[in-house]
Amino acid sequence: MLWPASEEFVALCRTQLELIVNSLGASSLAVYLSETLNDSPSWSPVAVYPEAAASLGFPAPPPLPPPTQAPATPLSHPPQQVVSSLAHQLILPLMYQNWVLGVLVAQRQQRPWLAAEQVQLQQVAQTLAIACVLDQRQQWLSHSPSSLPAQQQQRFDDLLHQLRNPVAAIRTFVKLLLKRLEPDHQGRPLAEGIARETERLMTLLEDCRQQHKDVPPLPGSQPLPLAGKPLDLAEALSPLITAAQARAEMEGKTFVVEMPRQLPPIWLEARVLQEVVGNLLDNAFKYTPPGGTIGLRLTLTPPDLELTVWDTGCGIPKEVQSRLFERGYRGIQADGEIEGSGLGLAIAQDLLRPYGLSLQVTSPYRGDRGTAFMLTIPLPMKVER
Repeated sequence: MLWPASEEFVALCRTQLELIVNSLGASSLAVYLSETLNDSPSWSPVAVYPEAAASLGFPAPPPLPPPTQAPATPLSHPPQQVVSSLAHQLILPLMYQNWVLGVLVAQRQQRPWLAAEQVQLQQVAQTLAIACVLDQRQQWLSHSPSSLPAQQQQRFDDLLHQLRNPVAAIRTFVKLLLKRLEPDHQGRPLAEGIARETERLMTLLEDCRQQHKDVPPLPGSQPLPLAGKPLDLAEALSPLITAAQARAEMEGKTFVVEMPRQLPPIWLEARVLQEVVGNLLDNAFKYTPPGGTIGLRLTLTPPDLELTVWDTGCGIPKEVQSRLFERGYRGIQADGEIEGSGLGLAIAQDLLRPYGLSLQVTSPYRGDRGTAFMLTIPLPMKVER
């Protein structure tokens, strides 16, 4: 069961609805949250525009797929699912992992929704979904006992760290979008609003991390069982590559990708691969100065596939490399200006452990600088070159 929305979350929803009205000319909007996470969720309106629409019978969202059937949507890129799409009405899910936390309903009588406008609304829906997760976490925090098992503390720390990457990716995309929008573009106020709220989410994440409190895990956030089908590597890595290319352009760095045209499938969950590679890329970007290069390379060396994330950054001293995968350890970087929690590599290693996999580090990598993290993945016996 979810906690009722806080006043802060309601205010955020109203702000987003006003931005949509002013930028896209919506005639009526509503944000609903699910009161329970089950096969037949009951919907509770959080914010409605105009307010009179609530008393005039604003349409409630239709029945949605149960959580176990809803498609898993990584937060590293905007969800591409629209539950219902009519010419003048859109119903977009507020999704966390494979759980529908709520929906955004948008109507416009004057003209149908264009594809570009639907993308903007999807970004708003994703922003609200992340805000909803943080709101629930904060309320659990305020209602939880002062002392809980260390395992729950670890899970909370991991979740906070994992949320930073998708929020940072949204921030990068929005900043890049603002550079390309003319000052008088009708979508610019909406993009600026998303940028402001994304910065707010980053601040909230940092506040939660600083509190170092224990909270119960969010329903549905338990680790999933091992994958039961082969994974298409190119498809799984595509959103990470897109985000890295955008970040490289914004930060004045070079991002290169090297991979064979034909890649065999691997037996690994998409969420595990994306989390591991996402953490490695985030570190590579953080520790590589402007003008430097970050690379993602996949090499077929049967019976294995080697995945390498490398950079031309400052490198890692030999004497601290043995401690890189300890939780909370940042080494000499702890005294620097680069933000970090020391959890990314530990989380990545923990995710790989059930598969019998582990990361290996090489530093310096090129000359006397740079770092490379390599993951060796055994190929299925039935796959032939």
